[in-house]
Amino acid sequence: MKTTPKAYSLYPNLGYWFLPMIMLVFGGFYHTYFSVLFEPKATIIHVHFGLMAAWVIMLIVQPFLIKYKKKVLHRRVGKASYVLIPLLLISAFLMAKHGYFVYMDLISKEAVKGIPKYTQEELLHLSAKYQALPMFYMFWLGLFYTLAILNRKSTYVHARYMLAASLTVLGPTVDRIWFMVVGISIFPFGIPVETFAYALIIIVIAYLLWLDYKAGRNTKTLEICLVIYFISQGLYYVVPDMVWWEQFITLIMGIESR
Repeated sequence: MKTTPKAYSLYPNLGYWFLPMIMLVFGGFYHTYFSVLFEPKATIIHVHFGLMAAWVIMLIVQPFLIKYKKKVLHRRVGKASYVLIPLLLISAFLMAKHGYFVYMDLISKEAVKGIPKYTQEELLHLSAKYQALPMFYMFWLGLFYTLAILNRKSTYVHARYMLAASLTVLGPTVDRIWFMVVGISIFPFGIPVETFAYALIIIVIAYLLWLDYKAGRNTKTLEICLVIYFISQGLYYVVPDMVWWEQFITLIMGIESR
């Protein structure tokens, strides 16, 4: 017989689990950000990193506020996220747009050098495909954060959707560690390096789902999170090669006005 769920039986201690995220972020962004901090770069890079740092700090602080029964302050910080997350998503999109044109310029310069040559159609396709990863992470963050806010009156459900939203931090950090620190851009058998972060997200949610099931708690919220992540991760390997994806990315990047 299922028992009444004890909200936050695990989740107040998530702050401890999120603390290592600081080192992951530092390791993942050391080569591309910290080591070249004072070199000229687009302003949006600093803005996005600042907003992302604020999001990570919030993820660490909020569980501790619940743990130590600072519910009023927890709600105030939570309301600050109403501004932070939209700004973070906007900055993420602007970063994606910046990366889109940087990538196009890089391929174009390689084409001029003859290493190799791409047609305009191939260039647009490659640039659009390159944007799939940040776009999917933006989608997950926006979706799970929205679900968390819509269910903010149910502490039990809210905590689990916020956890799902927080896992979007893993991709940008872990992927960079593999690529920048370890020097691996693709695993054996042609497996993309981002698959590791994807698998890690699934494993974390599946483990927490198992804990809820074992404790007799309602597992519906984490089941929804698991299904959304699993299906959309699968789509990630298919969608970027579709014609409509290229058309969509070309449209939102404003390539025609460039």
